[in-house]
Amino acid sequence: MRTFSTKFSALMLVSFSLALVLVTFGTGQAKEAATTQTYVVVGTAAMHGGNVTAAREKAITDSLVTAVALMTKELLEEGSLVDNFSQLNELLFDQTSTFIQGYKVLTEAGQDKSYRVVVKATVSGKKISTKLTDAGILRASTTLPSVLFLVAEQNLEQEYPLFWWSPLGSSFISIAEASMVEHMQQAGFTVVNHRGARSRPLVNWDDINKPNLTDLEAAELGAALKADVVVLGTSFASPSTNIMGSAMRSFNGTVSLRALRSDSAESLVNLTRTAVAVNEEDAVGGKEALMDAGATAGPALAEELITAWQKQAGRPSVVEVVIVGTNQLAHYVKFRKTLNTISGVEGIRVKEIKPNEATLQVEYIGKPQDLAADLMQQNFKSFGIKIFEVTPEHLKVELIPG
Repeated sequence: MRTFSTKFSALMLVSFSLALVLVTFGTGQAKEAATTQTYVVVGTAAMHGGNVTAAREKAITDSLVTAVALMTKELLEEGSLVDNFSQLNELLFDQTSTFIQGYKVLTEAGQDKSYRVVVKATVSGKKISTKLTDAGILRASTTLPSVLFLVAEQNLEQEYPLFWWSPLGSSFISIAEASMVEHMQQAGFTVVNHRGARSRPLVNWDDINKPNLTDLEAAELGAALKADVVVLGTSFASPSTNIMGSAMRSFNGTVSLRALRSDSAESLVNLTRTAVAVNEEDAVGGKEALMDAGATAGPALAEELITAWQKQAGRPSVVEVVIVGTNQLAHYVKFRKTLNTISGVEGIRVKEIKPNEATLQVEYIGKPQDLAADLMQQNFKSFGIKIFEVTPEHLKVELIPG
């Protein structure tokens, strides 16, 4: 890992002062929304043995570190910058080329012992923000997902688990779920109300009349009920030991959960929490144990799901775009160029070329449905398009000559 000297700290202070005068700011609050910004900064390097070329390159590198540091300073509060500086050094300042979109040396000058450059550098705040969020340093400002609970529960007096998606359980809400819902709502999540859901002809309910759903079944149910995330799992109570010399008994409550994305069944969170309650009666003791286990699991679920969701926020997923009608090469080229200009498209790779058909892998921030909607808004002039297949992973487009 590259080690920065006291000279770097001094340069940071000098460059911050200089750059505050020379920087070209984007609009809005940088700490709220990372944007691409251009800075004019000074870079300095020592010159050894009259080697101007080496000194110039080091001075340019020094200036780019300062530009990245300035953008980082806008994204982080001062305390976070100081507390995480060692990690920032490795994540950002050792690999500045990852975050620099372009630069130009405006002027330069050398003396016997040093070489200085004035550089105009454009920095991607978005890439830095993503890096900081992935590292857990920056908490992204994102809308939290809507959540559907699919928790099958069994208390001591119950022979089988109860679950709301069964024919007899449409109004059932598990004890642990009720505790977790309260904490999730306090954390800012929208919890999907599943009361009366079975009356909606959106799902083949007979196929999922079982307490243990597969990830895919749970994700499909979540998507049908307009939830971004499903929380799938079990809660159960079990007797523990008697308390000697007393009629009181202890009871264990256990909640095991996994949170999945509804659009892809991708796992986001896995956790298990337990609690112990004491009571004379089995039913009451089991209920209290389940309630306490849910109260313990709720905050943990909220915290872990916020972290997992924010790590994915702004990160592109790969959408496979199948294009039919590529025999007209000019139409295919125009389509690709237009596709590349759509907001949210981060990159395009060719996966396969066949007669009159091409398959592209598109790095896209958003859902395929959103990409399809944006494509339909484009004016291709000499041809039109027809989108006849959209799934969570791909879409199929036909180019139609005008």
